[in-house]
Amino acid sequence: MARFRDLPGAAPAVGAFVLTVLLGVGGASASALWQQGATATMTVTASGTWPPPVFNTPVCSNVDNANKYVSLAYSGFSEAPTKLTFSAAGTNGVYGATSDLAGPFGTSGSVSLFGDSAIFTQITTTPATVRIVATFAGGAQATAYVKVSLEIGTGNKKIYCA
Repeated sequence: MARFRDLPGAAPAVGAFVLTVLLGVGGASASALWQQGATATMTVTASGTWPPPVFNTPVCSNVDNANKYVSLAYSGFSEAPTKLTFSAAGTNGVYGATSDLAGPFGTSGSVSLFGDSAIFTQITTTPATVRIVATFAGGAQATAYVKVSLEIGTGNKKIYCA
């Protein structure tokens, strides 16, 4: 047997012989497995709740020389909000009264925020954080925050972008 192993090409010949025998014995069952057919059914269910559009931080701009209001520009909504709700907190972080602004709004635009707005009545320290909640047709909401400075205690109701 040692002499058979020394012959060139003996190992591949033995491997081919063993493979032929194995395939010959299992050939019928392999052929049957190859010819089988199958079908599959897949059911997909979408979630009923979609995330709200992203509310990027609005850009605050000082508008008038009297500093009675600022402009808050928003953009990037995938759909237009139906309502914007404003509230403000002083440095204590406590939000007070809310004020709703009904649309129509676009997917981008701007709104004016006045220093004499009711949302600032409880603010005693500055800067104030203004929370803006955008509500969409399906009821989803997205929130953004903007800082503004107020002249408190002077009675002149001035507002500035912080």
